[in-house]
Amino acid sequence: MARFDCWTNPIAEDRGTFPAVMEIQSDLLHAFVERVVVPLAHPDAIPGMTDRFNSLIQIGAKSYRFHPLGIAVFHRRDLREHLSNARGQALGVDTALDMLLRGY
Repeated sequence: MARFDCWTNPIAEDRGTFPAVMEIQSDLLHAFVERVVVPLAHPDAIPGMTDRFNSLIQIGAKSYRFHPLGIAVFHRRDLREHLSNARGQALGVDTALDMLLRGY
């Protein structure tokens, strides 16, 4: 498991809106069993999403919106179906997290 790994959302009831989650914690914390994740939403799922705060994340042929207000923690055993690693999209993710945590 690594930062920017994307997984099928372990909460089946939420997959209609948030089909996937992205791990955002530092790789230095790999020894802990908890994983901090942000849900990835269908692009039109939530009105008012912006490019800066809800960056577009490409996983294969599908696009999702990063939704940092939905930040959550899962046990690593709950993250079962690995989809991709979005490290190439780190700038958009880090920009959204900066906006969430620092306001810019």
